[in-house]
Amino acid sequence: MCGYAASEQRASGDRSSPGSVPLRIFTSRWFRLLVSLLLLAIVVRIADWHAISKVLRNADLAWVACAFGLAALDRVLLNFRWQLLLVARGLPVRFARLFRVQLAANLLGSFLPSSFGLDAIRIAALCRAGLPAADVIAATLVDRATMVLATLMFGSAMVLALAGARLSEDVRWLILLTTAAAVIVCGAFLHPAVRRWLRAHFLPRLPAKIRDLSRDVGLATLAYRHEYGRIAWVAAVTGVVFLVRILFAKALASACGADVPIIDLLLVIPILWIVVMVPITVGNIGLQDAGYVALMALIGVPAAIAASMSLIEHIVARAVILPGIFFLADVAGVQSRRSR
Repeated sequence: MCGYAASEQRASGDRSSPGSVPLRIFTSRWFRLLVSLLLLAIVVRIADWHAISKVLRNADLAWVACAFGLAALDRVLLNFRWQLLLVARGLPVRFARLFRVQLAANLLGSFLPSSFGLDAIRIAALCRAGLPAADVIAATLVDRATMVLATLMFGSAMVLALAGARLSEDVRWLILLTTAAAVIVCGAFLHPAVRRWLRAHFLPRLPAKIRDLSRDVGLATLAYRHEYGRIAWVAAVTGVVFLVRILFAKALASACGADVPIIDLLLVIPILWIVVMVPITVGNIGLQDAGYVALMALIGVPAAIAASMSLIEHIVARAVILPGIFFLADVAGVQSRRSR
């Protein structure tokens, strides 16, 4: 995270393995930017820019303001969720301090292809502040992993309960199998036999410092198994986060003049959350827009309104984290020793 391989080593490794060239292309920022622009062009072509601009001109600003408030509440809840997990590891970092780090990390992470870059920024900020790396990494990884798993499980539950004939069989099975795979992987890491195999065969292959840190992170992560009360609180906050995000989508639809029932949003919006986890674009630009157009069409929302909802979400979500520009020092280590 904080260290990088020497450029000469990367160059020599690239020359020695030509097969890695296609992989580098598909994971490069330029490729993701190209995918973003391509998906945006498709969305604009389908929805028609003139129709989109008409919807945006007539947008209800009161509902946009409501969406802004819900987006801000979402940030607060996610910060509280992270704080609960840190406190469980004996790291009582102040909420305001964490919120500054969260906003700055979100701002920087909005230019990255996935949430893992955001997590790296959050971890680095707290580690620079002098907090123990193993506990910070464990809390942040549990924060991310449980959020992803909860999203998949919530989406699968909504598909089973509400999909009916509105989703194709392939889409339903893809979501259900992805969720099952995630549950199996998490369960495997908790199984004693798998942990013994990792300690015996995987950890010895790592350099000493990384091996020690990996062991400590693993132990800190496993300690959450006994934090029943804390996990219950995290689950409750996660449920509130999902509710806030559904209401956020409802506010976006209302701002664009569409009266979409909550029950319909409960079907398509969790699927959208799953779609935007795929790290193939920059800041979900293009992927989110295409997802809105494709999924909202299933419940009868015109493409122009769906594309407008996505555009307003891009603007509102970034406006909420814009104050993070004032807290970049918190993730750059300028105030590294004044965190507690």
